[in-house]
Order: sequence, then structure tokens, then C-alpha cells
Amino acid sequence: MKNIAFDRSSAKITGRNYSKNNILYLLHSGSGAEFDFFGKEMFITVGCDTDSLSGGRVCNYPRIAVLVDGRPIVRKVVFKERGRYKVICTDEASEHRVSIIKLSEAAFSIALLYEAETDDDAVMTPTEEKKLKIEFIGDSITCGFGVDDNNVEGEFSTAAENFMKSYAYLTARKLDADYSVFSYSGYGLISGYTADGVRNTDEILPQYYESLGYSHCSAEGVRMQELSWDFSCFRPDIIVINLGTNDNSFCIKNEGAFDELEKEYLRFIGTVRKNSPQAKIICAIGLIDVETFESVKKAAESFGGENVYTFFFRPQDGLLGYGAQWHPSEDTHSYAADELSDFIRSIVSE
Repeated sequence: MKNIAFDRSSAKITGRNYSKNNILYLLHSGSGAEFDFFGKEMFITVGCDTDSLSGGRVCNYPRIAVLVDGRPIVRKVVFKERGRYKVICTDEASEHRVSIIKLSEAAFSIALLYEAETDDDAVMTPTEEKKLKIEFIGDSITCGFGVDDNNVEGEFSTAAENFMKSYAYLTARKLDADYSVFSYSGYGLISGYTADGVRNTDEILPQYYESLGYSHCSAEGVRMQELSWDFSCFRPDIIVINLGTNDNSFCIKNEGAFDELEKEYLRFIGTVRKNSPQAKIICAIGLIDVETFESVKKAAESFGGENVYTFFFRPQDGLLGYGAQWHPSEDTHSYAADELSDFIRSIVSE
């Protein structure tokens, strides 16, 4: 058997990740690796960061999936330092496409992807990059929180997150696009979610956007928010900003807050444009708590120029059910992906 590290020579690396000592630290929702494999055997070892392990709270553990030729072979909440999984075992060498995807978000835990173990003659090569690239910036809706749990009164758990059922993943699939995700449950632009109307300053997304990200956990003591993100690693053609839902909980209870949101949204569009001058930017809102749409629309219009758009998802109405904590169900994410895909097709063809 031989070991092969997951890097850009062996796999297409998805999302903002961190690599050290031949370990790929999977951070954000949807982050991972995709490659073509030719050989007889492959074992993949995935671990959980030590911060989450020492915390001992199941809701913090990362969730991952491993697909072989599009079929899920592994779907696990990772709660051990190392878990070894057999994903390919054949008598004769054969070719397969393998995808490793983190289903849960960065804030609560990090998944460690160790070197693959293969037969001595096996080969791993990166899959080809797609022509279209999309970045998704958002909150729990973009993370796909709640889609694997229909208990509307349940507590938060990463086990209820499944990015592969989110509108973002489904949109990328429909458009045959590569993607990168920067999304955090509860986060907003001027306030994170608040139940009492008091501004939640702990969960503000823009402060981390130009870094690798944010997590309560670390990679061998390295904090993700301390590392700058190299925007040349992924040049999106489309950027979907789906923020404002959590701000809504603050805005509806505080005079002047909608105007403040508009100004901060405008500033954030500028930050996004500075780092991705070539991208078409879609300022989206909807599915849950849509009162902030006018602030989003005004900010997009104020920014001016070409390639800035607004998009309004059809709000959920309960007819397709709910996920955990009244979040969109799997069926709701599916129709949202249809709507967004159609809109992106219309602006790409301009």
C-alpha cells in the first residue's frame, strides 16, 4: 500500500481549506476534494479537530460524505480523532470518480482529511475544472442547515446540516459549475440572529470574508481567521450573496436599522467587488424573513454599474414542510435551486 496526500497535484480542491503536514483541513460547507482514481483499493481516513473532541458536544462534530461515481459510500458525523473507511475494493484495477464533501459548516468544527491509502500501482488525478465558477456567501440557509431534521423545535446540530441538499449545491450541479462557499448559521451584516432585538455583534460575517474563515476550532493551533484568503485560488464568474435573514431579527425591532443594513450591504458589495472584479454579483434574499429585501435592493442599486443584480427567492410557505428550527426543507431547497439556476442562466447569456 502507498499513501497519497490530498493536494492540487492529486485532486481538485474545493472551497477555502488549509493544508499542513499532508493533512487537508476541510473548513467550509461543501469544501473537499474530487479526483479520478485508477486502481484496486482505496481507504480514506477522516478525523475531527481536537477542539471539538475535547468539547465533547455532538452538535459540534463535522459531517462528511464520500461519493464514488456519484454514489454515497460514506456519510458520517466524525466524532473520533481518526476514522478509516474503505471506499474502493476491486479485483482488477478500474477507474472511478471520487468526491469527498464536508456537509457541515466551518464555525463549529473542522474535518481532517489524511493521506489516502491505495494499492501500489494506483493513480489519483484532479478532475477537470468546470467552465463556470460560483461563490456562495450566506447563512444557515446556504449551509443547508435543517434539511436532515424535520423537528422544528429541535436544537442546533451539525448532524442536521447537509450541504448536498442545499440550494447552493443543487444550483452548482444544475449549471455544471464549480463552487466555493462562505456561509455561517446565524450570521448577518450588521447583526447576527437575535431573539430579543439586542444587536448580536458576535456573528457578523464581513469581518471574516477576506480571511480563510472563522471557526471556534483550530488546525493544530492555527486559527482560520488569522490567515488571509488568496482570492486567486478561485475566480468566480458568479457570486451569490444571500444575507439579511438574520439581520431581519434585529432590524424589525430597532428604528433606523434597515437604513444601516443598506449602508453596510453597500459596503460589503464593494469588498466583494474589490476581490472579484470580474464576477457578476447577485444580491439575493428570500425563503425566510424577507423584510430586508428593500434594503438589499437599494444597496445593489446604489452600487450601480453593470453586473450587480437582485434576486428574490419565493418565500417558503410550509406546503413543502420545514426542516429543523423552521428552516427550509429539502423540497424547498430544490425549488429555490430551480429558480436561481434559471436566473443565472439568464444573466450569463447576456
